[in-house]
Amino acid sequence: MKNFFVFLLILSFHLASAQTEKLFFYIENDSLLGVKNQNGKIIISPKPSWNSGAYYNNREIKSEIFNIDFKDNLFAYYDRKGEFIFQTFMTSEGPDGFQEGYIRYRENDKSGLYSDKGKKITLAKYDWISPINFGFATFCNGCYFDTTKNEEHAPLEGGTWGFVSKDGLEILPTDKRNHPKDFETKDHRFIPYQFQYNDKEKQILDFFEKRKDKITQINGFSCKEKTLYFEIFHKPTEYDNFYRIKTFELCDSYLNGADENYDAFKNFKVSADGKNYYVLYIDLVNYKEYSEYVERKIPVDTWIKQNLNKLK
Repeated sequence: MKNFFVFLLILSFHLASAQTEKLFFYIENDSLLGVKNQNGKIIISPKPSWNSGAYYNNREIKSEIFNIDFKDNLFAYYDRKGEFIFQTFMTSEGPDGFQEGYIRYRENDKSGLYSDKGKKITLAKYDWISPINFGFATFCNGCYFDTTKNEEHAPLEGGTWGFVSKDGLEILPTDKRNHPKDFETKDHRFIPYQFQYNDKEKQILDFFEKRKDKITQINGFSCKEKTLYFEIFHKPTEYDNFYRIKTFELCDSYLNGADENYDAFKNFKVSADGKNYYVLYIDLVNYKEYSEYVERKIPVDTWIKQNLNKLK
């Protein structure tokens, strides 16, 4: 029995250590980039990087998976054990970023989805797949980019098209609307509403619904439709202890979801206890050795009051 309690004590110590382990990027010889923990243990050995300055020395890694651009493995994501996970999907504007907690990846010239927790959501089995938007993605097989058309972004043509949920399940559209927020496709079928909430989360969203008119008065709309949704796409974790909410504008036959990395004042955070509500914007901070984009928070009601006064 004594040995059993000693075992439990050791096990709990290791579990606590694993949960609180901090990771940091570090740079050697000006251009070699690696990862180590708070005790100096090397997690990823330093290697040449095309962009080591962007990581800067001792920058803490506050996510479950993270990107490093090694010269011999560009646009790659790793887990907190230092294991390579996947190669990022490339767009015409560069490597893909996370949307609603999901990112596209490439494998054997096919595409799929990973979550920001490092979970493979779908196999890489699609010729093309869109970012997650409003809880689902569009995919096609047998399609191609028609570069013969004189357009800035070559359109996708042909192929078999479908939809996949954020759980990796292919969605069969319905012939009638079963929920007010079911999304109507171009061929007038309906994608089932993909979000579910408990009572606490419903109360959080109700806070924004009550302020919807004021928020839209400040931000306006990017399309003629005047329909705005608020949805929770991230729940509190060890690395980001907030609920994250984004806005979606219904624009004809598509939903324009706010970009979580660029769209100022269209993304929100709520503290884990549901008591503090913030609107977000990104600020470029220039330090002596490096520059970085920093997320800033303003209490929602303070922001509304300040901006409505400006509109008077």
